[in-house]
Amino acid sequence: MRIVTLILLSGICFFAHASEFGTANDKVVNISPELTASINYTLADLARKQNDDGSWTSGSYGKNVGENSLVLLAFMALGNLPGEGKYGSTVAKGVNWILKQAKPSGLIQYSEQSKQAPAMYGHALATLMLSEVWGQTRHKRGPKDVGNILRKAADLIVQVQGPRGGWGYRSSPQDGDTSVCVMQIIALKSAQEAGIYVPDRTIEKALELIKTRYDSKHSGYGYSNNHFRLNMAGSTAAGTTIMMITGEKDPKYSTKCLEATMGLLEKHVKGKGAKPGHTNYYLYYTSVGAYAGGEKYFSRWMKTAEPFLLKSRRGKGWSTSQPYSAAFYVLAAALPYRYLPIYQR
Repeated sequence: MRIVTLILLSGICFFAHASEFGTANDKVVNISPELTASINYTLADLARKQNDDGSWTSGSYGKNVGENSLVLLAFMALGNLPGEGKYGSTVAKGVNWILKQAKPSGLIQYSEQSKQAPAMYGHALATLMLSEVWGQTRHKRGPKDVGNILRKAADLIVQVQGPRGGWGYRSSPQDGDTSVCVMQIIALKSAQEAGIYVPDRTIEKALELIKTRYDSKHSGYGYSNNHFRLNMAGSTAAGTTIMMITGEKDPKYSTKCLEATMGLLEKHVKGKGAKPGHTNYYLYYTSVGAYAGGEKYFSRWMKTAEPFLLKSRRGKGWSTSQPYSAAFYVLAAALPYRYLPIYQR
């Protein structure tokens, strides 16, 4: 299985129709007009709430690079790039704000806030977002200094990898939870595919750590150990998805986990189980994992996920009071558009 490309490739269009998912070997999975309208409404609302400096502000952490990068990825999922697309100016302003937060050490963090968001989680999201931008704009006029800042950002992730292969929330060598570790791996794969040197062993060692958190009884991944917890379902979805998109061949770590992870929401909507914890993370990661598994898994997943996504709206779209949450919903729903090759197998 080819490692999924995590960047936008200039001039290449990977979708047959903007409202369909499928390749020559896949059946087509349609995205409903109602879900499409919800995505568009949410993006319009996010664009209206952008600050003059290009950032977004949430109630939890104020301005932070992780949340802002997620919002930008949501716009990119609908084909918007700096200066291109309906929200091209929105994305350009947002990217420039992120670039201004880069420190000489390579860390990308907004430091002028009273409550600091987890530094390395935000840094990884910023690295991923900049890799998407760099992959699309490096052969033409794009935002200034993206390549240099991206290289330093990726180097920092490599430098602060923990002894066992993980990462913590600070920019120093630590072995943290599954969710933050997975986000570093995705960021590094994105940078690697964008042409930035990343040692293969860094990624291999991280994947080995994630496997130590596999819970065979529940076919899932624990948050910081090998004990699955439903209230931390976002972590098990993250662990499952990184195995799917990196082509893990052992089904116990990949497809078996994917089936169990999808089953959590299926049981909930049937009234046979509680709602998976960290629901927005869970929805996003499981959507990506199911997509990576192919039509068999993605069709099954969307039968449950789309109605759930629609029920999660506040009015015509998802609430933007916490921009990162709205962005996760958009990213989970927008897979059939296929603008981001992170969704390609």
